[in-house]
Amino acid sequence: MARAPRTPRKPASTFEYVDDVPIGRVFLALDNPRHEIVETESEAIERLVTKEDVLPLARDIVRHGLSPLERFAMTPIGKTRAGDPTYWVAEGNRRVCALKLLSDPELAPPKYRKTFEKLSEEWAQIKTVAAVVFNDLDTLRIWLDRTHSGAQGGIGRKTWDAEQKQRFSGTAKNRLAQALLDYAEAEGMITKQERQGKLTTAQRFLNPEVSQEIFGLDRANPDELCRTRPKAEFDVMVRRFMRDLVEGKEVTSRKNKPDIIKYVRGLASLPNVTTARIEPEPVAGPDQGANGQGGKKRVTRKPKKPQKARHVQYDEEINLALRGLGNEKLESLYYSICDLELEQHTPVVSIAVWAFFETLTGCAGRADGIGLDAYLSKQRLNNFGIKGDDQKAVRASIDRTRDYGNLTKHHKVSAAFNGDQLNNDMLTLKEVIIKLIEEANSAG
Repeated sequence: MARAPRTPRKPASTFEYVDDVPIGRVFLALDNPRHEIVETESEAIERLVTKEDVLPLARDIVRHGLSPLERFAMTPIGKTRAGDPTYWVAEGNRRVCALKLLSDPELAPPKYRKTFEKLSEEWAQIKTVAAVVFNDLDTLRIWLDRTHSGAQGGIGRKTWDAEQKQRFSGTAKNRLAQALLDYAEAEGMITKQERQGKLTTAQRFLNPEVSQEIFGLDRANPDELCRTRPKAEFDVMVRRFMRDLVEGKEVTSRKNKPDIIKYVRGLASLPNVTTARIEPEPVAGPDQGANGQGGKKRVTRKPKKPQKARHVQYDEEINLALRGLGNEKLESLYYSICDLELEQHTPVVSIAVWAFFETLTGCAGRADGIGLDAYLSKQRLNNFGIKGDDQKAVRASIDRTRDYGNLTKHHKVSAAFNGDQLNNDMLTLKEVIIKLIEEANSAG
């Protein structure tokens, strides 16, 4: 009698799905291929945060949560005293690192600690994650290879090419302008009829990086437009931009890039617009959807400390006055002062500011051997109409400008590194600058 064929035996499970692994029982891999082998988890955190873009990932997790399309891969390493299993992360180290730092910002490298503290304040904490727990390392290596080693002739993950990305996302050329127009319409700054035919012109003005920086538009996440200016100040600039867009005089498709940058810089000088910056927040706001039409429930947020000034604030009135003076050196110095990033170049900017004031007062009539603070005497400031507390503030700014410039230029160690103060002093001295330009013009 013929033997019946045997049913193939199902192999023992090499992995299992676990939907609620507590983050506190998950540890980063010390031999993660993303960095060299390290001895401690704190070293792994250091490598991931400084080299593998964990901060942008953390911001995205705060806004959107974890991707429902991806589970973590883990391997068991032991048990707690209470008998609960603990795990190494095999796939998802960046995500676990972000979750750990959002839960406990003190674990972050010192340079990033304050930023993670701010992010954690508005985070709906994630305490458990969904994972695949592998009991067999050979099986685990197969799936890690499929995920990270490219297409491999079709068996691995195949990325979209440029055309396929375009089919998925649609045209991104006008996405920035579209989002800002949606916001402005939702806020009552422009009507549906007024915005018709304005998309391309708006995009033309918003496309330069300097325009995005001045508006405070953060595009780290291409799917969500965010702002780094406080809402009230952002709205002042957007409202004026929309008015000029509708009128079609200052904001037209006929403007070239230098004209566009000049116009946008002027928006930064509008009343009630300062240099204050904040952590990126969605332009649509916490109670609006992507097009400002509601959806998310409003949440109460804690006050946030404004970010440091990235540049000395450009002032169009000063620029026009300098242009009328016709002194190329002063125009060039003022451009550099406002163009260089303060975080990287504060010492250089402090020297440029000091050179700017020495040159300007020289043009206004300051004689050789007369110091800047002596030239800008109490009587001269009175003549400028600067008195009382305003004069005290101006005197303090003059003294700091002198000290910052001289020490940075001449001392072998001491230098100015307080970019916020340097920017504030330039704002405080605006009226003095304008008056000195007028004197320089009179001196001819």
